[in-house]
Amino acid sequence: MVCLSSMPATMLAETEEMQNSQIEMEQNQISIAVSGSTIRVKNAEGQVLEIYSITGDKVYTQNIDSASKAFELGQMQRGFYIVKIGKFTRKIYLH
Repeated sequence: MVCLSSMPATMLAETEEMQNSQIEMEQNQISIAVSGSTIRVKNAEGQVLEIYSITGDKVYTQNIDSASKAFELGQMQRGFYIVKIGKFTRKIYLH
């Protein structure tokens, strides 16, 4: 356990800044929720949603123009897909 009172003031400020930065990143983290054939994306405004089949073929691309966006993918076959938004990647199942 680190005793914060014995740390120099500059180290305390840097530690606090890193903690605040980490909290901000967690609050702004991209989230994806799937319900049936609908994908809801949060915290990805200005990014591009890309969906790939399990075989690696790109099957869907869409710009994300708001903080919370829903995409209806009823035209796609049921199954597993890879969703990529920037550096964020997640496997999903559409049914």
